[in-house]
Amino acid sequence: MTIVVLLLMKARIKWVENACLVGKADSGHGIVIDGPPEIGGHNLGVRPMEMILMGLGGCTAMDVLTILKKQRQDVTDCIIEIEGQRCDESPKIFTEIHVHFIITGHNLKESHVKRAVNLSAEKYCSVSAMLSKTAKITHDYKVIEKNNMPTV
Repeated sequence: MTIVVLLLMKARIKWVENACLVGKADSGHGIVIDGPPEIGGHNLGVRPMEMILMGLGGCTAMDVLTILKKQRQDVTDCIIEIEGQRCDESPKIFTEIHVHFIITGHNLKESHVKRAVNLSAEKYCSVSAMLSKTAKITHDYKVIEKNNMPTV
């Protein structure tokens, strides 16, 4: 017998004016959502589809950093660059997404970084799991060795 536990999350979106909205999550944190001037926005906040890419980047970053910490890797910086290709016709969903990790640290093992990226992509990242239903998601990474020498 399998028991399924559903986790409930809530968010609230409030219209401010024109194409400007404010979103608030269960955590109490908020974000401004706005459109471009051509649809009545003031360009004051992120677009909804940009938030999707940022959500993917944030989700996979948390996974990768947690895995690398468990592997006792000395990570000093982590940047995730995400590019998404969308359909020309509505609904303009993502069809291809590429996630590029730039991991900096001391004595990082490339095999550990590769494993962390793959585990996030294939097992842990909830956002990636959802988006992969409609988009081809690819990943790559770059490992940068941080020099211990002080800069002058």
